[in-house]
Amino acid sequence: MLKTKAEPQADGSYAVTGTKIFISAGEHDMADNIVHIVLARLPDAPAGTKGISLFIVPKHNVNSGGEIADRNQVSCGSIEHKMGIHGNATCVMNFDGAKGFLIGEPNRGLNCMFTFMNAARLGTALQGLAHAEWALQNSVAYAKDRLQMRALSGPKAPDKAADPIIVHPDVRRMLLTQKAFAEGGRVSNSLLFYAG
Repeated sequence: MLKTKAEPQADGSYAVTGTKIFISAGEHDMADNIVHIVLARLPDAPAGTKGISLFIVPKHNVNSGGEIADRNQVSCGSIEHKMGIHGNATCVMNFDGAKGFLIGEPNRGLNCMFTFMNAARLGTALQGLAHAEWALQNSVAYAKDRLQMRALSGPKAPDKAADPIIVHPDVRRMLLTQKAFAEGGRVSNSLLFYAG
């Protein structure tokens, strides 16, 4: 169903025309240039997913010396309104004959794109693992510090008004569940990184 097209140019580049939605950080002023990775169809491409190619399309064209030159025909059509990451503008991007360059082989764009996507998924998984570990460490620190009631087997901190909650069986169960998820995530991430 992909409608974005890429027309070959005499200089070896391609004129990319189409609209893309849900582009994270598609437009901003936090970098001198933004490089878009765009799926598009070549004029002679077969129908379906087998006819999709992958292109790199910069916001600004770059001269032979690697310096930023003129603005490419890439523009932000709008900012998406959605829940989630508000510090990262999610854009509708318009490509109006923008200069792009083929990545990989023609009509093998999905294969190339999934290389990017799998790397992004691993990065997201690693971020989730980091949050799980951070939560566990903070939970353990809190459970050692927070005083409430006495242990069922008798006072564990007789010099204090109550025992730290880490001595209570249900708190320990919750901490061990957190630890199992965090350590299980480490094993899963390790296997994925070594397999990838």
